[in-house]
Amino acid sequence: MVGIIRLNFHINAPIERVATLYQQIERIPEWQYDILEVKDVDGPLRLGAAYTMVYWRMGRRLEQRMTVTRYDPPSVMQQTANTPLGGVMTSTTHLQPSEGGTDVRWQMEYRLPWGLLGSILDKLLFRAAFERTVTQYNANFKALAEGTELPYKPIQGRVMR
Repeated sequence: MVGIIRLNFHINAPIERVATLYQQIERIPEWQYDILEVKDVDGPLRLGAAYTMVYWRMGRRLEQRMTVTRYDPPSVMQQTANTPLGGVMTSTTHLQPSEGGTDVRWQMEYRLPWGLLGSILDKLLFRAAFERTVTQYNANFKALAEGTELPYKPIQGRVMR
């Protein structure tokens, strides 16, 4: 079973500023508050580029290698990864200029491991947790792009190449 989470929101900043922030992979720990670091960045952002995000989850460090699978700047960026627990996810962000700023359409498709058990856990637990987390990530991203205070403070942020 594939889970899908969609979020749409508006950022009061021009698309150039929003796209530039989104393209700065090394800044992910500033807005994804449970990312300890971004490492193994293999060069500038482009189709096929990859990097590793190190999360703090369940009291331990978990690594997730992200690969850019679609890149049409400044409008579209898509990344795919195998998750630390054995699932697969694809995150797609669409940016569109709008009056007074930028409209963002964000979608994550994911598949949990464990077959039927994974489907049950998704319905009971994971989907709500994923949706809450990515809503908070995007609130931080919006605040960072607009130059306002982050509503959810980062644990720690650093880059290791």
